[in-house]
Amino acid sequence: MKSNQLVSFITYGCKVNQFDTDKIISNLPENFTVIDDISLSDFCIINTCTVTDNTDNQFFKDLKRIKKINPKIKVLVTGCLAQTSPDKLSKLKNVDFIVDNANKYLIPKVIKEPDNYQNEIVSNIFDIKTFDDNYQNLKEDRSRAFLKIQDGCNYRCTFCIIPFARGRSRSMKVSEIIQKINELYSLGFNEVVLTGIHLSSYGKDLNITLIELLNIIESDTDMPNIRLSSIDPADTSIDFIDSICESKKICPSFHISLQSATDEILKDMKRRYKINIFDDLIKYIRNKIPHACIGTDVITGFPGETNVLFERTFDYIKNSELNYLHVFPYSDRKGTKASMRNDKISDYEKKKRSKLLRSLSSDLKNNFASRFIGKELVGIKEKNNKIRTNNYIDVIIESEIYNPGDIGTVLINKVENNKVFGKIINPQIQ
Repeated sequence: MKSNQLVSFITYGCKVNQFDTDKIISNLPENFTVIDDISLSDFCIINTCTVTDNTDNQFFKDLKRIKKINPKIKVLVTGCLAQTSPDKLSKLKNVDFIVDNANKYLIPKVIKEPDNYQNEIVSNIFDIKTFDDNYQNLKEDRSRAFLKIQDGCNYRCTFCIIPFARGRSRSMKVSEIIQKINELYSLGFNEVVLTGIHLSSYGKDLNITLIELLNIIESDTDMPNIRLSSIDPADTSIDFIDSICESKKICPSFHISLQSATDEILKDMKRRYKINIFDDLIKYIRNKIPHACIGTDVITGFPGETNVLFERTFDYIKNSELNYLHVFPYSDRKGTKASMRNDKISDYEKKKRSKLLRSLSSDLKNNFASRFIGKELVGIKEKNNKIRTNNYIDVIIESEIYNPGDIGTVLINKVENNKVFGKIINPQIQ
């Protein structure tokens, strides 16, 4: 093997997966260099997602493309698909190594000494009891940092394969979180996004709550902005919202998973709340933090979701306090209870409903942004010509006075063609 090795990465799915890729990169041997050009790479590490059919299909297309571009490249597949379907992957001639989520920490060793490892490294994810925090923070070329503080899920929603891909819930120790946030600030980041597979479960294995953690972060770190990824309405209390309302650091944006606005489908999904609980929660947020952005996930075409039930979900969202949607057409996941049902919705109907919901999401986003025309908002400069405000509005700007990651203030001028435009005022570069 040559002394200097080139490695490329492809990452699918959520911010947790991106964080896991960053962790792998931080532990690479010194003689490995990360590049984007697959044609020149010795290795390609693919960090997979298996939440939907779309991500699976994209992976299989990319796998063929990679070997066509560079027949000599060694492909290592890791992530959730490697955890749930290693047998399926082992039959693919274009896959050289399979390393599941439980053994991701071995990847740097595998690519350094490939002859010393078998082609398939797979074990029981439920044997993992503790959180893996063995990595170094890196100053990536990004506007904000992502910090995974929780992994796994103890619940069993009938549509979801993730517990079988990620194992039981486990949390990073508070002291490690504080240390890493302070390190990220020292590297130049002004915002950190706290992520997890089921973030609302943070601390249940450590006898601490997410609220208590956020209070400690507030007092023990200098990071100006703290943003939360998706939280579960079943675990989001009024006290939690009150705590965020009083915070000077936590961004006023909430992503609270809904999935369906009908109790019938929520029950079939084995969600742990009813629609009135969700509705009371987002109304309380709007009352306490009027400028907060509230988004959600919606699954359309779940087995048994009739046209009447879909229309009830659509009408609820249209008249709710929600400001954007992440729309997912239901995907069968082998091994889940929903996949065994015989009242499936056709692909045509799922696509039609998804299109309607995505159009509604655009309207909700435009209506929310329009509330702030003529108002000043603070945010973080992105790599492109945008500032993402603390309440989650992407504003197009013309000035180059800010660098990616800088804190800036913008005046919202207009909302046009699904885009928000503004200008920089009162430079506050940090």
